[in-house]
Amino acid sequence: MALTLRGVRDNIDALNLGYAGLGADQQLKRQILMREFRATGDTAIASALHQQDRLVKRQDQSRKYAQSHKVPKRTPQPDSRRRKDFKTPEGFNACGLETGRSYASRAGERMEGKQAGFPDVMRHPASIGIAVVPLDGNLNAAVKNHRSILRATFSQMTPGAQVEGMFQIVLKTAADLAKIFPKEDWPEGFDPVAGSDEVFGYLHLHCIAADPWQTKADVRTVLSDAYRGRKRVWVGKVQPERTTKDGDVTHGAQGYFEYAALDKAEINFPKLDQKKVAILGHARLGATWTKRNRSFSFGKSIERTGTQINNDRVAKLELMKRLDFVKSNWAKLGAAQRFIHIWFSGLVNHVRKSALWPKLNHSPHTLFLHSLDTVKKWSLDETAQDIDFFDYAEHLVE
Repeated sequence: MALTLRGVRDNIDALNLGYAGLGADQQLKRQILMREFRATGDTAIASALHQQDRLVKRQDQSRKYAQSHKVPKRTPQPDSRRRKDFKTPEGFNACGLETGRSYASRAGERMEGKQAGFPDVMRHPASIGIAVVPLDGNLNAAVKNHRSILRATFSQMTPGAQVEGMFQIVLKTAADLAKIFPKEDWPEGFDPVAGSDEVFGYLHLHCIAADPWQTKADVRTVLSDAYRGRKRVWVGKVQPERTTKDGDVTHGAQGYFEYAALDKAEINFPKLDQKKVAILGHARLGATWTKRNRSFSFGKSIERTGTQINNDRVAKLELMKRLDFVKSNWAKLGAAQRFIHIWFSGLVNHVRKSALWPKLNHSPHTLFLHSLDTVKKWSLDETAQDIDFFDYAEHLVE
Protein backbone atom coordinates (compact mmCIF):
# COMPACT_ATOMS: atom_id res chain seq x y z
CA MET A 1 0.00 0.00 0.00
CA ALA A 2 1.36 3.43 -1.00
CA LEU A 3 2.48 5.71 1.81
CA THR A 4 0.26 8.80 1.91
CA LEU A 5 0.05 11.79 4.24
CA ARG A 6 -3.54 10.86 5.07
CA GLY A 7 -2.51 7.30 5.90
CA VAL A 8 0.31 8.48 8.15
CA ARG A 9 -2.00 10.85 10.02
CA ASP A 10 -4.65 8.15 10.41
CA ASN A 11 -2.01 5.79 11.79
CA ILE A 12 -0.85 8.39 14.32
CA ASP A 13 -4.42 9.06 15.45
CA ALA A 14 -5.23 5.34 15.63
CA LEU A 15 -2.09 4.75 17.68
CA ASN A 16 -3.05 7.55 20.09
CA LEU A 17 -6.50 6.02 20.58
CA GLY A 18 -4.86 3.42 22.78
CA TYR A 19 -3.30 6.02 25.08
CA ALA A 20 -5.51 9.11 25.16
CA GLY A 21 -8.47 9.81 27.43
CA LEU A 22 -12.12 9.90 26.36
CA GLY A 23 -12.10 13.53 25.23
CA ALA A 24 -9.04 13.07 23.05
CA ASP A 25 -10.44 9.80 21.71
CA GLN A 26 -13.51 11.59 20.35
CA GLN A 27 -11.35 14.23 18.69
CA LEU A 28 -9.10 11.58 17.10
CA LYS A 29 -12.11 9.64 15.82
CA ARG A 30 -13.46 12.85 14.30
CA GLN A 31 -10.19 13.49 12.46
CA ILE A 32 -10.16 10.01 10.92
CA LEU A 33 -13.82 10.35 9.89
CA MET A 34 -13.18 13.79 8.39
CA ARG A 35 -10.30 12.52 6.24
CA GLU A 36 -12.44 9.63 5.01
CA PHE A 37 -15.35 11.92 4.12
CA ARG A 38 -13.12 14.32 2.23
CA ALA A 39 -11.68 11.43 0.23
CA THR A 40 -14.91 9.52 -0.50
CA GLY A 41 -17.89 11.80 0.15
CA ASP A 42 -19.63 8.82 1.80
CA THR A 43 -23.04 9.91 3.19
CA ALA A 44 -22.84 7.34 6.00
CA ILE A 45 -19.54 8.85 7.09
CA ALA A 46 -21.09 12.31 6.88
CA SER A 47 -23.90 11.25 9.25
CA ALA A 48 -21.43 9.80 11.74
CA LEU A 49 -19.24 12.88 11.42
CA HIS A 50 -22.21 15.11 12.32
CA GLN A 51 -22.79 13.11 15.50
CA GLN A 52 -19.08 13.17 16.27
CA ASP A 53 -19.01 16.95 15.90
CA ARG A 54 -21.71 17.19 18.57
CA LEU A 55 -19.72 14.95 20.93
CA VAL A 56 -16.53 16.96 20.44
CA LYS A 57 -18.39 20.27 20.89
CA ARG A 58 -20.04 19.04 24.08
CA GLN A 59 -16.73 17.84 25.52
CA ASP A 60 -15.05 21.13 24.65
CA GLN A 61 -17.84 23.03 26.42
CA SER A 62 -17.58 20.71 29.41
CA ARG A 63 -13.82 21.19 29.61
CA LYS A 64 -14.13 25.00 29.47
CA TYR A 65 -16.91 24.96 32.06
CA ALA A 66 -14.83 22.82 34.43
CA GLN A 67 -11.86 25.16 34.04
CA SER A 68 -13.88 28.30 34.80
CA HIS A 69 -16.18 26.96 37.52
CA LYS A 70 -15.62 25.08 40.70
CA VAL A 71 -18.73 22.95 41.02
CA PRO A 72 -19.54 22.22 44.67
CA LYS A 73 -20.11 18.60 45.48
CA ARG A 74 -23.70 17.69 46.19
CA THR A 75 -24.61 16.21 49.53
CA PRO A 76 -25.20 12.46 49.20
CA GLN A 77 -28.84 11.55 49.52
CA PRO A 78 -30.17 8.66 51.63
CA ASP A 79 -30.22 5.29 49.87
CA SER A 80 -33.99 5.20 50.33
CA ARG A 81 -34.43 7.83 47.64
CA ARG A 82 -35.13 6.59 44.15
CA ARG A 83 -33.42 7.66 40.94
CA LYS A 84 -36.49 9.58 39.77
CA ASP A 85 -36.29 11.77 42.89
CA PHE A 86 -33.10 13.34 41.52
CA LYS A 87 -33.74 15.90 38.77
CA THR A 88 -30.43 15.12 37.07
CA PRO A 89 -29.38 13.04 34.05
CA GLU A 90 -27.65 10.52 36.34
CA GLY A 91 -24.19 11.30 35.02
CA PHE A 92 -24.68 10.43 31.35
CA ASN A 93 -24.70 14.01 30.08
CA ALA A 94 -21.47 15.98 29.83
CA CYS A 95 -20.28 17.06 33.26
CA GLY A 96 -21.38 20.54 34.32
CA LEU A 97 -23.67 21.26 31.37
CA GLU A 98 -27.28 22.37 31.71
CA THR A 99 -28.42 20.51 28.59
CA GLY A 100 -31.38 18.58 29.94
CA ARG A 101 -31.68 14.87 30.34
CA SER A 102 -29.82 12.57 27.97
CA TYR A 103 -31.51 10.14 25.61
CA ALA A 104 -30.17 7.23 27.70
CA SER A 105 -31.75 8.67 30.84
CA ARG A 106 -35.11 9.28 29.17
CA ALA A 107 -35.15 5.87 27.49
CA GLY A 108 -34.21 4.20 30.77
CA GLU A 109 -37.10 5.87 32.57
CA ARG A 110 -39.52 4.88 29.78
CA MET A 111 -38.49 1.20 29.93
CA GLU A 112 -38.48 1.24 33.72
CA GLY A 113 -42.04 2.58 33.69
CA LYS A 114 -43.31 -0.36 31.64
CA GLN A 115 -42.15 -2.79 34.32
CA ALA A 116 -43.69 -0.88 37.22
CA GLY A 117 -45.17 -3.27 39.79
CA PHE A 118 -42.64 -6.07 39.31
CA PRO A 119 -40.39 -6.51 42.39
CA ASP A 120 -36.69 -6.42 41.52
CA VAL A 121 -36.35 -10.06 42.56
CA MET A 122 -38.69 -10.97 39.66
CA ARG A 123 -36.66 -8.98 37.13
CA HIS A 124 -33.70 -10.55 35.38
CA PRO A 125 -31.17 -8.38 33.45
CA ALA A 126 -29.89 -10.26 30.43
CA SER A 127 -27.45 -9.86 27.57
CA ILE A 128 -27.89 -11.97 24.42
CA GLY A 129 -25.46 -12.31 21.52
CA ILE A 130 -27.72 -11.93 18.48
CA ALA A 131 -25.64 -12.01 15.30
CA VAL A 132 -22.28 -11.44 13.59
CA VAL A 133 -22.72 -8.54 11.15
CA PRO A 134 -20.19 -7.67 8.40
CA LEU A 135 -19.07 -4.03 8.33
CA ASP A 136 -20.90 -3.58 5.02
CA GLY A 137 -24.06 -5.19 6.44
CA ASN A 138 -27.40 -3.71 7.45
CA LEU A 139 -28.27 -3.53 11.15
CA ASN A 140 -31.93 -2.77 10.54
CA ALA A 141 -32.28 -5.97 8.48
CA ALA A 142 -30.34 -8.02 11.06
CA VAL A 143 -32.56 -6.80 13.90
CA LYS A 144 -35.71 -7.40 11.85
CA ASN A 145 -34.66 -11.00 11.17
CA HIS A 146 -34.22 -11.72 14.88
CA ARG A 147 -37.24 -9.95 16.36
CA SER A 148 -39.53 -12.88 15.57
CA ILE A 149 -37.01 -15.34 17.08
CA LEU A 150 -36.78 -13.26 20.25
CA ARG A 151 -40.55 -12.97 20.56
CA ALA A 152 -40.96 -16.73 20.12
CA THR A 153 -38.27 -17.25 22.76
CA PHE A 154 -39.77 -14.90 25.34
CA SER A 155 -43.24 -16.36 24.72
CA GLN A 156 -41.99 -19.47 26.56
CA MET A 157 -41.92 -17.47 29.79
CA THR A 158 -44.86 -17.26 32.19
CA PRO A 159 -48.03 -15.50 30.94
CA GLY A 160 -47.80 -11.90 32.11
CA ALA A 161 -44.04 -11.67 31.53
CA GLN A 162 -42.72 -8.36 30.21
CA VAL A 163 -39.39 -7.63 28.50
CA GLU A 164 -37.79 -4.27 27.69
CA GLY A 165 -34.43 -3.68 26.11
CA MET A 166 -32.22 -2.11 23.46
CA PHE A 167 -30.02 -3.58 20.74
CA GLN A 168 -26.36 -2.57 20.79
CA ILE A 169 -23.49 -2.96 18.35
CA VAL A 170 -19.79 -3.22 19.24
CA LEU A 171 -16.90 -4.21 17.01
CA LYS A 172 -14.79 -7.28 17.65
CA THR A 173 -12.34 -9.44 15.74
CA ALA A 174 -13.42 -12.76 14.25
CA ALA A 175 -11.13 -14.50 16.75
CA ASP A 176 -13.07 -12.99 19.67
CA LEU A 177 -16.48 -13.70 18.15
CA ALA A 178 -15.50 -17.30 17.36
CA LYS A 179 -15.48 -17.87 21.15
CA ILE A 180 -19.16 -16.82 21.28
CA PHE A 181 -20.89 -17.92 18.08
CA PRO A 182 -20.97 -21.46 16.65
CA LYS A 183 -19.82 -21.79 13.04
CA GLU A 184 -23.36 -22.14 11.64
CA ASP A 185 -24.22 -18.61 12.84
CA TRP A 186 -21.45 -16.93 10.86
CA PRO A 187 -21.96 -15.16 7.49
CA GLU A 188 -22.08 -17.72 4.71
CA GLY A 189 -18.70 -18.65 3.30
CA PHE A 190 -16.60 -16.98 6.02
CA ASP A 191 -14.10 -18.98 8.06
CA PRO A 192 -13.49 -17.29 11.45
CA VAL A 193 -10.28 -19.27 11.90
CA ALA A 194 -8.69 -18.29 8.59
CA GLY A 195 -9.84 -14.66 8.91
CA SER A 196 -9.31 -14.27 12.64
CA ASP A 197 -8.06 -10.65 12.39
CA GLU A 198 -11.06 -9.39 10.39
CA VAL A 199 -13.35 -6.93 12.21
CA PHE A 200 -17.09 -7.57 12.50
CA GLY A 201 -20.06 -6.00 14.22
CA TYR A 202 -21.32 -7.84 17.29
CA LEU A 203 -25.07 -7.29 17.50
CA HIS A 204 -26.44 -8.01 20.97
CA LEU A 205 -29.46 -7.20 23.12
CA HIS A 206 -29.42 -5.77 26.63
CA CYS A 207 -32.78 -6.29 28.30
CA ILE A 208 -34.58 -6.98 31.56
CA ALA A 209 -37.02 -9.90 31.57
CA ALA A 210 -39.69 -9.50 34.25
CA ASP A 211 -41.54 -12.73 35.09
CA PRO A 212 -43.95 -13.38 37.98
CA TRP A 213 -42.82 -17.00 38.43
CA GLN A 214 -39.64 -17.98 36.58
CA THR A 215 -36.27 -17.75 38.31
CA LYS A 216 -33.01 -16.41 36.93
CA ALA A 217 -31.95 -19.99 36.08
CA ASP A 218 -35.26 -20.59 34.25
CA VAL A 219 -34.79 -17.47 32.13
CA ARG A 220 -31.19 -18.44 31.34
CA THR A 221 -32.36 -21.88 30.18
CA VAL A 222 -35.00 -20.38 27.88
CA LEU A 223 -32.52 -17.98 26.27
CA SER A 224 -29.67 -20.48 26.01
CA ASP A 225 -31.87 -22.99 24.21
CA ALA A 226 -32.64 -20.41 21.51
CA TYR A 227 -29.19 -18.83 21.28
CA ARG A 228 -26.61 -21.56 21.58
CA GLY A 229 -22.97 -20.74 22.01
CA ARG A 230 -20.38 -20.32 24.71
CA LYS A 231 -20.79 -17.07 26.67
CA ARG A 232 -23.55 -16.00 24.30
CA VAL A 233 -26.16 -15.52 27.03
CA TRP A 234 -25.72 -13.80 30.38
CA VAL A 235 -28.49 -13.46 32.97
CA GLY A 236 -27.94 -11.65 36.25
CA LYS A 237 -29.87 -9.85 38.96
CA VAL A 238 -30.91 -6.26 39.50
CA GLN A 239 -28.23 -4.53 41.53
CA PRO A 240 -29.31 -2.24 44.40
CA GLU A 241 -29.29 1.43 43.52
CA ARG A 242 -26.26 3.32 44.85
CA THR A 243 -25.75 6.95 45.73
CA THR A 244 -22.33 8.38 44.87
CA LYS A 245 -20.49 10.93 47.02
CA ASP A 246 -21.76 13.61 44.61
CA GLY A 247 -25.38 12.58 45.11
CA ASP A 248 -25.79 10.79 41.76
CA VAL A 249 -27.89 7.62 41.74
CA THR A 250 -26.38 4.72 39.82
CA HIS A 251 -27.01 1.00 39.22
CA GLY A 252 -30.47 -0.41 39.79
CA ALA A 253 -32.83 -1.48 36.99
CA GLN A 254 -32.99 1.96 35.41
CA GLY A 255 -29.21 2.20 35.50
CA TYR A 256 -29.05 -1.02 33.48
CA PHE A 257 -31.65 0.33 31.03
CA GLU A 258 -29.66 3.56 30.65
CA TYR A 259 -26.51 1.58 29.92
CA ALA A 260 -28.44 -0.36 27.26
CA ALA A 261 -29.55 2.88 25.61
CA LEU A 262 -26.13 4.55 25.49
CA ASP A 263 -24.56 5.50 22.16
CA LYS A 264 -21.02 4.22 22.36
CA ALA A 265 -18.29 3.06 20.01
CA GLU A 266 -15.79 0.73 21.64
CA ILE A 267 -12.47 0.90 19.79
CA ASN A 268 -10.18 -1.61 21.45
CA PHE A 269 -7.91 -3.32 18.96
CA PRO A 270 -4.16 -4.02 19.07
CA LYS A 271 -3.41 -3.18 15.42
CA LEU A 272 -3.53 0.24 13.75
CA ASP A 273 -5.37 -0.95 10.65
CA GLN A 274 -7.99 -2.65 12.82
CA LYS A 275 -8.62 0.59 14.73
CA LYS A 276 -9.11 2.58 11.53
CA VAL A 277 -11.34 -0.10 10.02
CA ALA A 278 -13.37 -0.20 13.25
CA ILE A 279 -13.92 3.58 13.33
CA LEU A 280 -15.06 3.75 9.71
CA GLY A 281 -16.97 0.45 9.91
CA HIS A 282 -18.87 1.57 13.00
CA ALA A 283 -19.82 4.79 11.22
CA ARG A 284 -21.16 2.96 8.16
CA LEU A 285 -23.02 0.38 10.23
CA GLY A 286 -24.50 3.11 12.41
CA ALA A 287 -26.10 4.68 9.35
CA THR A 288 -28.14 1.52 8.71
CA TRP A 289 -30.41 1.85 11.75
CA THR A 290 -32.09 4.40 14.00
CA LYS A 291 -32.94 4.57 17.70
CA ARG A 292 -36.41 3.25 16.84
CA ASN A 293 -34.80 0.16 15.24
CA ARG A 294 -32.79 -0.42 18.41
CA SER A 295 -35.74 -0.69 20.83
CA PHE A 296 -37.21 -4.05 21.81
CA SER A 297 -40.37 -4.72 23.79
CA PHE A 298 -42.33 -7.88 24.57
CA GLY A 299 -45.50 -8.22 26.61
CA LYS A 300 -47.60 -5.56 28.30
CA SER A 301 -47.35 -3.78 31.62
CA ILE A 302 -48.99 -5.12 34.79
CA GLU A 303 -51.43 -2.24 34.60
CA ARG A 304 -52.76 -3.55 31.27
CA THR A 305 -52.53 -7.30 31.89
CA GLY A 306 -53.79 -7.26 35.49
CA THR A 307 -51.08 -9.77 36.49
CA GLN A 308 -51.17 -10.50 40.22
CA ILE A 309 -47.87 -10.62 42.12
CA ASN A 310 -47.84 -13.52 44.59
CA ASN A 311 -46.27 -12.32 47.86
CA ASP A 312 -45.32 -15.87 48.87
CA ARG A 313 -43.48 -16.25 45.59
CA VAL A 314 -41.66 -12.97 46.20
CA ALA A 315 -40.58 -14.17 49.66
CA LYS A 316 -39.32 -17.47 48.23
CA LEU A 317 -37.35 -15.72 45.48
CA GLU A 318 -35.83 -13.37 48.03
CA LEU A 319 -34.72 -16.38 50.07
CA MET A 320 -33.23 -18.05 46.97
CA LYS A 321 -31.43 -14.81 46.13
CA ARG A 322 -29.98 -14.65 49.62
CA LEU A 323 -28.81 -18.26 49.50
CA ASP A 324 -27.21 -17.64 46.10
CA PHE A 325 -25.35 -14.70 47.59
CA VAL A 326 -24.18 -16.80 50.53
CA LYS A 327 -23.03 -19.57 48.20
CA SER A 328 -21.04 -17.19 46.00
CA ASN A 329 -19.45 -15.50 49.05
CA TRP A 330 -18.97 -18.65 51.15
CA ALA A 331 -15.20 -18.29 51.36
CA LYS A 332 -15.57 -14.79 52.85
CA LEU A 333 -17.83 -15.91 55.71
CA GLY A 334 -16.55 -16.63 59.18
CA ALA A 335 -17.03 -20.03 60.80
CA ALA A 336 -19.92 -18.79 62.94
CA GLN A 337 -21.71 -17.28 59.93
CA ARG A 338 -21.30 -20.51 57.99
CA PHE A 339 -22.82 -22.55 60.79
CA ILE A 340 -25.84 -20.24 61.07
CA HIS A 341 -26.52 -20.56 57.33
CA ILE A 342 -26.13 -24.33 57.45
CA TRP A 343 -28.46 -24.46 60.44
CA PHE A 344 -31.18 -22.38 58.78
CA SER A 345 -30.83 -24.33 55.54
CA GLY A 346 -31.89 -27.47 57.41
CA LEU A 347 -28.75 -29.45 56.58
CA VAL A 348 -28.82 -31.61 59.72
CA ASN A 349 -26.53 -34.20 58.14
CA HIS A 350 -23.75 -31.64 58.06
CA VAL A 351 -23.97 -31.42 61.84
CA ARG A 352 -23.84 -35.19 62.10
CA LYS A 353 -20.70 -35.41 59.93
CA SER A 354 -18.94 -32.41 61.43
CA ALA A 355 -15.63 -32.89 63.22
CA LEU A 356 -17.09 -30.85 66.05
CA TRP A 357 -18.88 -33.89 67.45
CA PRO A 358 -16.37 -36.78 67.40
CA LYS A 359 -17.30 -37.93 70.91
CA LEU A 360 -21.08 -37.88 70.41
CA ASN A 361 -22.68 -41.01 68.96
CA HIS A 362 -26.30 -39.95 68.85
CA SER A 363 -29.03 -39.52 66.24
CA PRO A 364 -28.95 -36.51 63.89
CA HIS A 365 -31.98 -35.09 65.72
CA THR A 366 -30.18 -35.24 69.07
CA LEU A 367 -27.05 -33.72 67.60
CA PHE A 368 -29.05 -30.92 66.03
CA LEU A 369 -30.68 -30.11 69.38
CA HIS A 370 -27.26 -30.25 71.01
CA SER A 371 -25.85 -27.82 68.46
CA LEU A 372 -28.84 -25.53 68.91
CA ASP A 373 -28.24 -25.49 72.66
CA THR A 374 -24.58 -24.66 72.01
CA VAL A 375 -25.57 -21.76 69.73
CA LYS A 376 -27.80 -20.36 72.48
CA LYS A 377 -25.02 -20.57 75.06
CA TRP A 378 -22.54 -18.97 72.68
CA SER A 379 -24.88 -16.08 71.84
CA LEU A 380 -25.55 -15.34 75.53
CA ASP A 381 -22.01 -15.75 76.83
CA GLU A 382 -20.54 -12.25 77.17
CA THR A 383 -17.03 -13.64 77.52
CA ALA A 384 -17.36 -15.30 74.08
CA GLN A 385 -18.07 -12.14 72.09
CA ASP A 386 -14.72 -12.30 70.26
CA ILE A 387 -14.70 -16.11 69.80
CA ASP A 388 -16.28 -17.64 66.70
CA PHE A 389 -18.74 -20.48 67.08
CA PHE A 390 -16.47 -23.31 65.94
CA ASP A 391 -13.76 -22.46 68.48
CA TYR A 392 -16.36 -22.09 71.21
CA ALA A 393 -18.03 -25.44 70.36
CA GLU A 394 -14.71 -27.27 70.21
CA HIS A 395 -13.87 -25.96 73.66
CA LEU A 396 -17.19 -27.28 75.02
CA VAL A 397 -16.66 -30.73 73.46
CA GLU A 398 -13.20 -30.98 74.96
